[in-house]
Amino acid sequence: MFFIMGSDAKLQQLGPVGAVCPGCGQTLAFSLCKSFCYIHLFFIPVFRYQVRYIATCPHCAAAYQVDPQAGRAAEKGQLATLPASALTPLRQGGPAAGLCPRCGASNPPGSAFCNQCGGRLG
Repeated sequence: MFFIMGSDAKLQQLGPVGAVCPGCGQTLAFSLCKSFCYIHLFFIPVFRYQVRYIATCPHCAAAYQVDPQAGRAAEKGQLATLPASALTPLRQGGPAAGLCPRCGASNPPGSAFCNQCGGRLG
């Protein structure tokens, strides 16, 4: 018998969710994503593992891991605003980190403008 089996990873955009950014203090609509790995059999996903929810601030480009319960509730539309207690910092954004607040691209230290989109960093 012949089996085609493997594993892969996926990043799924879930849409906007409201939150107060612990990094910059702005109340904005964060971009919420779901990251997971899965095992497939005959190219059909069978089992998901390492499921994480990630929220990104559009103002300072800081990324936060979202508590799994809050992430599932936001995915189902049961939670419109993420509480600050559900956000764990993954990456700090802002001009000091060289991250563009418009597109999130990484830039060399001391840059005044983004090398990707041309937006002002400071």
